[in-house]
Amino acid sequence: MKKILAGLIAVLLITGATAYSWYKISYSGTRYYVQINNDGKKTIEKGHENNVWHGYSYKEKAYEKTGKEKVLEFTSTHSLRKQAYLKLTYNKGKGVTNWEEIKKSEVPQKALDNFWKIISLKN
Repeated sequence: MKKILAGLIAVLLITGATAYSWYKISYSGTRYYVQINNDGKKTIEKGHENNVWHGYSYKEKAYEKTGKEKVLEFTSTHSLRKQAYLKLTYNKGKGVTNWEEIKKSEVPQKALDNFWKIISLKN
């Protein structure tokens, strides 16, 4: 009975570790920060079983907390507010997997410095 229980626990641990690893590889990634400066491009896509999806696509300069720049593309179901700050999760295999609007105070200083450079170059 103890051997069966130990074997079951081992299988559960291996299964859990595998699922966690798969999740981390598929959905985790590098955090980037972006300030919305452009209107999104209206998009219409056909999904599974000819379902139509309306949304907006964005292509913006984004910055890691270290200040490293990368141009990222992502979508939204609604038009995003100009000057809004977003935190994005970028996965090398899947692109942007998640985003959320955040307060300016939550943006790392080195990323924020780059936003100010963009604004001063436009003026």
